[in-house]
Amino acid sequence: MRNTNRRRSGPLVAAIILGAAAVAFAFYCKPMPAMEDKALLLSDSTVLVEPHSVGLVFSPVISESRAAKSSGLVFYGAARVSPEAYAYLARACAAAGYTTVLASMPLNFAIFAPDIAAKAASSCPGVMRWVISGHSLGGVVAASFVARNDKESAGKAIAVAGLFLLAASPDRRVDLSTKFLSVVTVGATHDTLSPPAKIAEGRDRLPAGSRYVEIAGGNHAQFGEYGPESGDGFAEIPGPTQRKATVEEALALLDHAESGVGK
Repeated sequence: MRNTNRRRSGPLVAAIILGAAAVAFAFYCKPMPAMEDKALLLSDSTVLVEPHSVGLVFSPVISESRAAKSSGLVFYGAARVSPEAYAYLARACAAAGYTTVLASMPLNFAIFAPDIAAKAASSCPGVMRWVISGHSLGGVVAASFVARNDKESAGKAIAVAGLFLLAASPDRRVDLSTKFLSVVTVGATHDTLSPPAKIAEGRDRLPAGSRYVEIAGGNHAQFGEYGPESGDGFAEIPGPTQRKATVEEALALLDHAESGVGK
């Protein structure tokens, strides 16, 4: 009888363990609430915002006095962070003439759609070259995509002119040091999730001449608009100040790509 009870209890214990794991995973995957200005997601006379299968596409509105530029940006968000949290960046880039795609990821984890930049590029045929960008885990995945992209067979690789990393560095298995590629990494002095020292460890895996910018007083979460993040440092500058500096660096890199350098 005892052996029978043990055999019967085995599946029950396994079910309980699996159920608990599922609940824990669901809790872990709960997205960070986007706290962006909703107006950033509305089209106007300068920027067209459209939902697409690959994410949110921000395009410059074309007029007689304003033409779209031939470079664009694809952005991979941080883990559990929705694309809308980076609308500030996409809108600013689009307003400057650069088509920008905020990639949509399953469960908001870039690791589940690492090659989405290629799909984004195919959905925007007017863009001739791309800057691939990402925040935190999204930046790690973005760098890995750039490394794989060069190895794609003819017709599948996309033209990548730059890599723009926010609070991120390439995975230890990724080496971009020999690539002809413009790279800018932006970190923050009060980021305790991706501290400057950790980011510095990846610099030897980036091309010579890559730039590193450190925002004094900034932290990890303020690269997006989703509120404070557990384990992060306390920022000593307002979020808009940090994001303004981020936009300036993104536009400088896009301008560099548009000039034909690094393509």
